[in-house]
Amino acid sequence: MLRSLEEVFELAKNKKCKRLAVVAAHDPETIKAVVKAKREGLISPILIGKEEEIEHLLDYQNESPKDYEIIHLPDNNEAAKRAVELVKENKVDCLMKGHLDTAEIIRAVVNKDTGIAVDSVVSHVNIMELEKYPKLVVLTDVAINIAPTFEEKQVILANAVKVLKALNYDMPKVAAVCAIEKVNPKMLETVEANQLKEMNQQGLIKDCIIEGPISFDIAMDTGRSERKHFKGNIQGDADILLMPNLLAGNLLSKGLGIFGNGIGIGIVMGAQVPVILSSRGALADIKYQSILGCLAILD
Repeated sequence: MLRSLEEVFELAKNKKCKRLAVVAAHDPETIKAVVKAKREGLISPILIGKEEEIEHLLDYQNESPKDYEIIHLPDNNEAAKRAVELVKENKVDCLMKGHLDTAEIIRAVVNKDTGIAVDSVVSHVNIMELEKYPKLVVLTDVAINIAPTFEEKQVILANAVKVLKALNYDMPKVAAVCAIEKVNPKMLETVEANQLKEMNQQGLIKDCIIEGPISFDIAMDTGRSERKHFKGNIQGDADILLMPNLLAGNLLSKGLGIFGNGIGIGIVMGAQVPVILSSRGALADIKYQSILGCLAILD
């Protein structure tokens, strides 16, 4: 069990240098993060985007552009396509989103003809450190899958479990989050949460412990769990919050970030390599931490 992101970062700093391709790298905060990670010997970056802007940003960081591999592709879609090609050519270990929309890089990743998706679904895994929670918690999916089907939820769950297994978790506890703790046929998410739990109990879903349907407060607060007399596999100690849909997940993750002083690092799983998916509005420190989070789960 990891109690802080700092523990994740320490795992990353003990790994070998990894090759990172940055899509639409012409972004000041992204360049700051990449430069910091490169100076520490953590990454060997390939910067794809508007070459002149990238060179200017590197100069501003007192870095020589000659020390970086830069690919001039000002069109975001072409830049994303080239990054995917680099994965297929075994020239990079992970990808990073720069100054482009999430949809632009994900389209390139999941393209049926030219993409690098290995699962039927790629999904966003948001690892969060919260002020009032004693350990890290994963929220998924909060950025890509709008209204996942039951089958898609199984893949989303598997992707999140892979991340925690890579971080040395044995049997992470998964809360299939709903508004209530009982099955209500009128609320499909409760029916599916119960089905996931049953599949877990039957050994059809492995490497984790699933509880559901379960409300957010019971999943995250031991006192509330006790006061509500909830009997289940999770008593305010969830490791993974499997959200019913993107709306719920996105609102919760942003609410925890703003009002819960939460710090999150986002990684897309389900492709041949992980994809670092920080917000375009994120500052360099968050982008740097997201790089570390991705490195921590690589071999």
